[in-house]
Amino acid sequence: MPPGTLVPRDWLLEQLSDTLVQGAPSASFVDLTIQELATMFGKRPSTVRAWVERGDFPEAYKLHGKEWRVPAGSVQEFQVRQRSSLGSSATRNAERPKGDDVGQLRSTSSELLVESVQARSG
Repeated sequence: MPPGTLVPRDWLLEQLSDTLVQGAPSASFVDLTIQELATMFGKRPSTVRAWVERGDFPEAYKLHGKEWRVPAGSVQEFQVRQRSSLGSSATRNAERPKGDDVGQLRSTSSELLVESVQARSG
């Protein structure tokens, strides 16, 4: 190919995956774009970009100072952190009152408020 020839990314990855040696990263471990992550997580690109800029993917970098790229390892670490934080929030939510407990809590709070007002005015 002549210098400066542009080739499609997918074609290049396919060519590289045919020639990879044992132990080298496969084409599925190529750094991901913001758009690819947005599609993967079912979010808007702006949301994913905010995560990257916030530091949720510590190994993320800007390609040529313009476009964010996120290594697959960072994505896997992010998913593990998210799963573990979901587990801990599920534990916290289990401790909160639910359904009838909330109604009972509200009525008890209302009763205490009424008693407090009556005590002040009485």
